[in-house]
Amino acid sequence: MSKKTDHYTDLEYIREKFENDGIKAPESLSEENIFAMLPDLAEVQKHPDADGQHQDADKSKDPSDAFTQVKAKKHPAVRKWMAVAACTLVALLGVSQVYKAVTAPPDTALVNGELYTFKNKTEIDRLVDSLDSNGDYKLWDGGDILYEDSEMATEEVSDAAAPSEMANGSSGLVRSQAKSSSATGSSEDHSDTYLQVKDVDEADIVKTDGKYIYYVNDDREVVILSAKDGKTKQLSKISSSGIENYVHDIFLKGNTLVTVGYVYADDDEDGYTGVVTYDISDRKDPKLVSQFKQTGNIISSRMVGDYVYLVTSDYVYKGGRTVPKVLTDGEFKEMSADSICCVPEPERSSYIVLGAMDITSGKQAKCKHTAIFGATEDIYCNDHNLYTAAYEWDPDKQTAYTRLVRASLDGLKVKFNATARVRGSIKDQFSMDEKDGYFRIATTAQRDGMDVNNLFVLDSKFKEVGKLTGFARNESIKAVRYFGEKAYVITYEAIDPLFIIDLSDPASPKIDGEVKIDGFSTLLVPAGEGRLLGIGHATGDNGYGGEYAAGLKLVLFDISDPSEPKVLDSKEFKDMDSPAQYEHKALTVNTKEGWYAVPYGIWSYPEEDSEPVIEDDVIIEDDVIIEDAEVSETEETEAADTEEAEDSMADEEDESDYEAGVLVFGTDDKLKVYDQHKLGHEELLRSVYIGDYIYALDREGNVKSFKFKK
Repeated sequence: MSKKTDHYTDLEYIREKFENDGIKAPESLSEENIFAMLPDLAEVQKHPDADGQHQDADKSKDPSDAFTQVKAKKHPAVRKWMAVAACTLVALLGVSQVYKAVTAPPDTALVNGELYTFKNKTEIDRLVDSLDSNGDYKLWDGGDILYEDSEMATEEVSDAAAPSEMANGSSGLVRSQAKSSSATGSSEDHSDTYLQVKDVDEADIVKTDGKYIYYVNDDREVVILSAKDGKTKQLSKISSSGIENYVHDIFLKGNTLVTVGYVYADDDEDGYTGVVTYDISDRKDPKLVSQFKQTGNIISSRMVGDYVYLVTSDYVYKGGRTVPKVLTDGEFKEMSADSICCVPEPERSSYIVLGAMDITSGKQAKCKHTAIFGATEDIYCNDHNLYTAAYEWDPDKQTAYTRLVRASLDGLKVKFNATARVRGSIKDQFSMDEKDGYFRIATTAQRDGMDVNNLFVLDSKFKEVGKLTGFARNESIKAVRYFGEKAYVITYEAIDPLFIIDLSDPASPKIDGEVKIDGFSTLLVPAGEGRLLGIGHATGDNGYGGEYAAGLKLVLFDISDPSEPKVLDSKEFKDMDSPAQYEHKALTVNTKEGWYAVPYGIWSYPEEDSEPVIEDDVIIEDDVIIEDAEVSETEETEAADTEEAEDSMADEEDESDYEAGVLVFGTDDKLKVYDQHKLGHEELLRSVYIGDYIYALDREGNVKSFKFKK
């Protein structure tokens, strides 16, 4: 007979069914427990078998030995009692317990430091079902950091993941003084996107190469302009259609333009995110080259060398698509479940999808994708690692945490390899940094009903090695920047302290010094040797014991002595705001000439007009006397036309109450404003410079310019 009929018991069959469905068999499903529950089966063992030999289970060292002996003789009663045993087991476990075991989500805890990888799609479906059914997914206990023994295998921390001198995450430099390239022929000195990490490009709504300006207009189309001596001319437009009907932002590399955006297709339930490359050798006629796709909403993207890395957050739900879709071998299809890993006990039904695209691969569209079941809201990226961060809430501890996930980057090779959790929440991408294999993160948390601030240091195995907790009580973090072995942290409640934290010993971070000033900075920028520029908000008393944002504020700090930082100068611009207060890419830096520029807007608030005075049949208003009299039908029509015209003029006057322009300033020992250049009434989003001209992009997609020379 076959092995299956000779040696395949009912019990083994039941065990295999559990395993095939990805379920861990209950511990009660064993020969010992079955014999303990079924004493009558022991009586069968005491009867002589077919050969007349007596089998006494009471004398057997192991009840299962007796069971095996009976099975080997193929005693007919055994089959009968095994069936009875299985039925009895189900009855004892209870229908609800069996159902729970069959439908339970997989245990996604780390095993020997390795992220859990799904075995099949059934596991994913059960996890999605459980999150949809339960709402909140219970989080586990822990201290300030929960790294769940997150030691990686040797191959996880490969040479590709080793830090380089360039990617210390702390240079704070911007490729702001770009030179001409052969791709565009002769071009002038020009600005480039202000970056967190040197040579790790970030997509933005405007780019320039010193000869042309590329920007995303209000219709989410890409416009290409020639720019010379302050004059611009539209050469072409990449319209929003079919390929990508909502461009989010763009990259530029030589003669390649890369768009990142959304596509909403009629035949797809939720659309997808697209990365499209264009050959712009002929700026008047861009040619589509390749397209990359993955599901999810755009979180952020980076470009390192010839590779674009795109991070999306892909929400799924019970009854719908439960696995990410990506472009693989020319086909847009669901990822294989066994290629997807999972964070420990996720609390949201979402994936972090990471795509790597080679923008030089032409129509071959070489790309790779990886995904992890978990959430992300922001990223930090250098040339070898990408980190995602997401807010988590522990309802039992009533505490907020930040869930971190790390992925290694090496060209098209991308892999999620570690996760950790730290107490508190981050401000933005500048809260995170990596240097010499150590990951640093600053958070704001709650303790005893008030805000406190922390800084954690994790090693290359994503284990906590040092921390500084509880500083700046009752204040929250507004800005962070890392330069070398120092962290600069701005907190705020009623005043704006700048803390300088020494990270030279990763195991023992400590505060070197601090200085306080009114208002608060939201962006910290290196401003030369021993200088730090803060861009943020001036504040005012709201009359109710609190404060309000009252304008733009610039602060120049002297950080040459970390133990005694000083405020060298500060300037406030009443009722002025700037996108640079909340978006670092709105800052333009000219390192060669030593000046900075930010778009600005000012609302003017004139005193309210007094109510008209009515005396008998006469209305007196603004020293104009209008007699009240009956009017003819013709006069009524003329009056209506006049009123409409006046309304139109009033709209224009309302618009004129808003002034938009570019603020140009410098930093030496003092802050110096070189120009506050008014450019109209439409809100400005970005500015770039080419040669001696500054070009500004407004919300309507118009480009305006003016000449500036320091």
